[in-house]
Amino acid sequence: MCVKETLRKYPGLPMLNRECTKDYKIPNSDLTIKKGTAILISTMGLHYNPEYFENPDTFEPERFRKGSETYNKDAYIPFGEGPRQCIAVRMGFMGAKAAVVKLLSKHSFETVSNKPIEFDTISVSLLAKGGLPLRPKKR
Repeated sequence: MCVKETLRKYPGLPMLNRECTKDYKIPNSDLTIKKGTAILISTMGLHYNPEYFENPDTFEPERFRKGSETYNKDAYIPFGEGPRQCIAVRMGFMGAKAAVVKLLSKHSFETVSNKPIEFDTISVSLLAKGGLPLRPKKR
């Protein structure tokens, strides 16, 4: 649950690029996206939208508890979606969980600052500007 919530708040790719495969009229508007148009999908925009995730700014791993999910599953796309979804989704989750177990078995962490994390605006992937505000301590 914690890994899923972390990926919701901090997806590796904050934007996904796609290409429109056929003309698409946007409902309730006069706009049509033409076939071949490059599309950017804001992963973070979806993940922080209160319409899809209640209290989106709050770290709430419980929202992913099996059987009591409180979010829109179609809006959770940390690895993309559809035919171009990352082929290593399951391996990514397993690797992240193994890394967390390994780190927490030998270290504890404390936050250095309560300020919101600022992100590097130049990077393609989501990177914390100046690193994460964490201090590790050996156990």
